Formats: sequence, C-alpha cells, structure tokens
Amino acid sequence: MADKTRTVSYLGEPGSYSYQTAKLHFPEAKLAGFRNFSEVIGAVEQRQADVAVIPVENSISGRIPDVHRLMLSMELFIAGEYMLKIEHCLVRNRTRPTIADGPRPIRRIYSHGQGFLQCKEYIEARHPDAELIETSDTAAAVRMVAQSTDTDVAAIGPEIAAEVHGAVVVDRDISMQKNNYTRFLMLLRHEDAEPEAGADVTTLIFQVDHHPGALLKALTVFHEEAINITKLETYTISEQTALPTFYIDIGAGLDSPQMQKALKKLEKTARYIKLLGTYKSSAIRSAMSGYLPVASN
Repeated sequence: MADKTRTVSYLGEPGSYSYQTAKLHFPEAKLAGFRNFSEVIGAVEQRQADVAVIPVENSISGRIPDVHRLMLSMELFIAGEYMLKIEHCLVRNRTRPTIADGPRPIRRIYSHGQGFLQCKEYIEARHPDAELIETSDTAAAVRMVAQSTDTDVAAIGPEIAAEVHGAVVVDRDISMQKNNYTRFLMLLRHEDAEPEAGADVTTLIFQVDHHPGALLKALTVFHEEAINITKLETYTISEQTALPTFYIDIGAGLDSPQMQKALKKLEKTARYIKLLGTYKSSAIRSAMSGYLPVASN
C-alpha cells in the first residue's frame, strides 16, 4: 500500500514524539492522533487506520507499561521498528517575563509521565519545588502552556511541538542521558503484513509451567540453535496470565531455519505461544542507543 493511501494512527496530537515518528516513517500518509494507546491500536483493528505507530520502551525509563499490557490481547502484527532520538526541551509561552522583569519561578510543569521520568535529574536540580502535572502526551503539554497566559508555567516536550504551537524553547536536551532513544513499533493487521526482506528479529509472548527449570528449559531451545535473545521481560500474574508469562525479542527472522527449529522445540516446552511479529532490526541498535544489536560482537 502506498503511503499516500495509508492512514497512520499515533498517540496524541501534532507535535508529539509519536507524531514525529509517524511523519518520519510515513511522510506522505494521513496521520490520525488518538488519546491513548488502546485507541491507537483499536483504530487499526477496527479498520479506521492502516498502521499504528506505538512506543514500547525507552532507553532511560524502560518499557511503557500500558503498551506492554496491551500486547497480550492485541490482534496486530509487528512489521517494523524505529528508534527515535528523544531530545526533551523545557518550553514556556510567549507571555513569560523578560529578563528586565526579573526572574519568575516556574511553579507548574506539564508533561507526559515518561517526560518526567526521563528528565527527573533536571527537574530536581533546576525546579525542585514545581508541581508536576501529567498530560496525555508531551505535545498536549506544550500546547496547554503555549495557550496559557500564566507566566509561571512550563512544559517538557519536543521542539517540534513548540514550533507547531508557537511556544518558546528555553532549555534544550534536558534528559538525564544524552543518548535517549525511544523504540517504536509499526503495527499492521495480520492480513496486511508481509514479512520484510532481511527480517532478523522475531517477537513472541509465551507461557511456561510454574515449576523450577521451566523457563530455563524454554530458553535453552534458542541456545541450541545459536540464536541471540535481545530482550526478555516478565508479566505479572493476572486474569490474562495465570502462568508465568514472558515477552521475548529473538535475534532471527521467522523464516530462518534456526528459528523454525527453535520454535518447534519451544512448542514442546511452552504452554502457550503468541507470535507478535518478525521484522528487520534498526541500524541504530547499539550500546550507545541502549538497545542490544541482533548479532553478538
């Protein structure tokens, strides 16, 4: 499907990091913003959109819990990944006091929860007494501050949002780590997903019995086929996960002989397997970006 005929769903509004990623990856597509991750995914499942762009983890703050939970039940296929370098800015509106007016403390800061987590050290050092007010996304935070007439408010968000909403960037690149990357996934309906040439990552969710050695036995199948595991995370027990449940990124494409052998072995040891996708790894995967490359050094 050509980009011009696609609709891409993303979190938030114009100027959000998800918007920026969708725009970079699908420059000619129609973009549709939604209020939460469930709506972003549901738009594709219900055919209101063709592709969902979803952030799943950040190199500083780790996995995004809301997305992690949705993966258990979503009926979409991961068709690609994209690493976006995050450069948070402190943004104020154009009515802020000038230097001649004297300093005016920031009493309230708006941002998404991830923005606060990733800029924790900056906030504690520069604005320790500010009230932190969480918004649906960073672009919404910037818009609210840009439209406010208060002189004691600020937002943490992307520079592109300040450009979109006419706000002023007063401090750039304020994350705790300068190599701050968010990993985004591109999600399609199963019938629309075609395995990408050169796919070298496969993502699964699987369950094992709750007894000693069950997880080790399941993971051994990848060692036996000389396949790297680049990520392994657990789910807490819930109504959906009555047994130990794990999310795993495996360093091989689904069609590779090694992966096919490993999956056949895994079927004998796991109680449940859900294939989430197979796709080509990002070239940005490295120690600098915070994401393990597929191949070991």
